[in-house]
Amino acid sequence: MQIVVVDIDGCLTPGEGAPWDFDVLRYAAELNQRARRGDAPFAITLCTGRQQPYVEAMMQAIDGYLPAIYENGAGLYFPQTYTFLEHPALTNEIRARRAEIKHILQRELVARGIAQIQPGKEINLTLYPAREKISLAEIAERARDVLKKQLDGFSLYASVSSVEILPPGIDKGAGVEWLANELAIPFAEFGGIGDAPADLLFLKRVGCSAAPANATDDVKANVQFVSQFENARGVQEILQLWLNEF
Repeated sequence: MQIVVVDIDGCLTPGEGAPWDFDVLRYAAELNQRARRGDAPFAITLCTGRQQPYVEAMMQAIDGYLPAIYENGAGLYFPQTYTFLEHPALTNEIRARRAEIKHILQRELVARGIAQIQPGKEINLTLYPAREKISLAEIAERARDVLKKQLDGFSLYASVSSVEILPPGIDKGAGVEWLANELAIPFAEFGGIGDAPADLLFLKRVGCSAAPANATDDVKANVQFVSQFENARGVQEILQLWLNEF
């Protein structure tokens, strides 16, 4: 195994608004430093739905030097050259349709106090409840209802903590495949750590797969190892296990 891709929310961190476990981030940074020197069998990078600026900050925290996947595979961030690439599937037509979808959501859901749109994303759209009593399932249903024909190829689903709208051809599996092609490293040489159904799109394809204890049941059923610990401590246990194996 040469590279491990790790989800952020629910893995390296507990998620939105929760504090980081700096001990685990330090451990990941030291592992990346060892890998850069050739003293560790693999390096760590990220595969997340988070926007680029957040991924850039997290990559600094773990001293990541390999490209990182942001916005569910819509973009690759290359920290060593400070370069950003957008997925080749993102055409001008898709961008125009994404802008139309956002406009409708702002008018029909945001202005009505049903949902809020996470700022900072340029390709995907992420919705959160605007009020405590509104569920993610209700937001997803209302979004489908108001968008109707505008979706046409876009995927819309309720994740563990949000509602996600992704353009055609964009998901974490496609993102890791893109990363593998950029690095010329086969999937068999990848490890993956995730906690949510969207992560299965890459977890089912990598050579080694694992999840923290807080992962959803379907993720646990489809990975090779499940940690006894949640979130970052689970990630650390997985990394330590793989270090001993490789």
